[in-house]
Amino acid sequence: MNDAPTDPLAEIRREIDRIDEAMHLLLMERGAVIDRLVEVKRTSETGSAFRPGREAEMMRRLAARHKGHLPLATAEHLWRTIIATFTHVQVPFTLHVEQGGEALAMHDLARFHVGFDVPLTGHSTPGRVVEAVARSTGDLGLVRLDAAPASIWWEGLGGDGPQVMARLPFFGGEGHPAAIPALVLARPLGPASSSETTIWGLADDGDATLSPDVETLASVTRNGRRSRLVAVKGDASPAPGAVALGGYACA
Repeated sequence: MNDAPTDPLAEIRREIDRIDEAMHLLLMERGAVIDRLVEVKRTSETGSAFRPGREAEMMRRLAARHKGHLPLATAEHLWRTIIATFTHVQVPFTLHVEQGGEALAMHDLARFHVGFDVPLTGHSTPGRVVEAVARSTGDLGLVRLDAAPASIWWEGLGGDGPQVMARLPFFGGEGHPAAIPALVLARPLGPASSSETTIWGLADDGDATLSPDVETLASVTRNGRRSRLVAVKGDASPAPGAVALGGYACA
């Protein structure tokens, strides 16, 4: 007796349903693990639960194994949404976003990286973002990288206050859906920041020359005094008197 013919389309749909169910079950299993993690890490310290070094390692592994028709940016968005949402479950936080003239692009960048469960608060200037993060116990800030900003907003970084923790987008390239350059700010909790590339604040009379390896991210000159926000590979100071303001991991 011959078996009844199978419908190839129905078989494929059943396979998709099986994969979808498996992904959902794994997400719920991840949530149960996070519940255990919260208990183990329970602490009275204040600071951000953001772990940019660990996220960078996860993103590198994601890119290394990625193949097929699904765009890498889509996979990155899904994973970052999962990571940010579960981080928010551990320690609720708000993402403070600079708006200004690029409000829509900054909103897209924020939602690309944290999804829709993490609340966003908009601010008119980067300085107000820094102030909001400084007042918080674990919030993040997102500031647009502007080569010639209206203020020396990074003066509020460093020490026990907010620091640069990440640079976005992590994976650049033409056609990225959230390509506006920005820095993530936070008050790190313990050894959370990455020093693959370090951020420094410099001030001089406008005649100091830096090594070609030093990238100037922003510069403001007032009354003959130049203030610069710079990035350098590694953790060596780019110039005498430079002030350390954080760092970030690289793709």
